[in-house]
Amino acid sequence: MSAPPYDGGCLCGQVRWRATAEPVNVRVCHCRNCQRATGGPYFARAVFPAGDLQRTGELTRWPTSPRVDRRSCARCGTPMFSDPKDTPARLAVSLATLDAPGVLAPQVHIWVSEKLAWVRIDDGLPQFLQGA
Repeated sequence: MSAPPYDGGCLCGQVRWRATAEPVNVRVCHCRNCQRATGGPYFARAVFPAGDLQRTGELTRWPTSPRVDRRSCARCGTPMFSDPKDTPARLAVSLATLDAPGVLAPQVHIWVSEKLAWVRIDDGLPQFLQGA
């Protein structure tokens, strides 16, 4: 893992973000909400304190559960952020949107009880049936 800042953006470049602190956690979530929201088998994301992550560009916003809103680029549709409504305020950002996607690596897999059957987890990271 490298030191902050961490920068990223969407496919078309309209949305940009910068995190100026270390992430609170870096996880791979296999829950059905994350699968559907990203269109992929899981959501690999880093969570930052809300005050340490700045965003620019126009985003769409929609709730995927009573406690989480999702945001995507309004132009190209890249799934970018998960905005938990918990406190303290935090924001999750997709690892795939990092300009240098290898600078942050997941530390754990969560919600593996909802993992797609064809996904194999052989990276040696801890796994939790639900959240951790």
